[in-house]
Amino acid sequence: MAATGYAWRYRQRTLTDPLTGLANRAALQMAFRRHRRTGPVAVAVGDMNGFKAFNDTHGHRFGDQVLIEVARVLARETSRGELPVRLHGDEFAVLIPGVKDQATAEHRVRQLQDAIAQITTIDGQPVEVSMALGVMTMPAESADLSRLLGSADDRMYGDKHINRSRTEIAIPQPQ
Repeated sequence: MAATGYAWRYRQRTLTDPLTGLANRAALQMAFRRHRRTGPVAVAVGDMNGFKAFNDTHGHRFGDQVLIEVARVLARETSRGELPVRLHGDEFAVLIPGVKDQATAEHRVRQLQDAIAQITTIDGQPVEVSMALGVMTMPAESADLSRLLGSADDRMYGDKHINRSRTEIAIPQPQ
């Protein structure tokens, strides 16, 4: 019995990000293989907008707290069957199984972005937190995790570029 408990704890440790408690890339790969057998699957990939500024301004411990809070929001906001993942650094992913189409997946991503934007304080410090997210959907028979991650990553950088352009337009330039 003790060996079984140890094996379970070891397995959980190998599938979990130690900082945030979210699933890691290995867990994503396992869940993807399981879900692609049952229908279409989407993967969202995102990273924090302006994350370096948290570390530079408040230190790495504060940056870790931001990542932990984002992970809490993702864990709370994902639906049953969805899997939030910390890939590395300030990059996250969400496996979204059973989505009907790309528009549905994009709507789901906007919901997650909105939830993350609701983070307004970390350790008593006011913050503005946002995440660029891109999502890609594939039918079960052709779904490939590497291709999905790559395509979602490309879309995420498109989202990041659009949001950066909006921010630059919204900020008046000194004359």
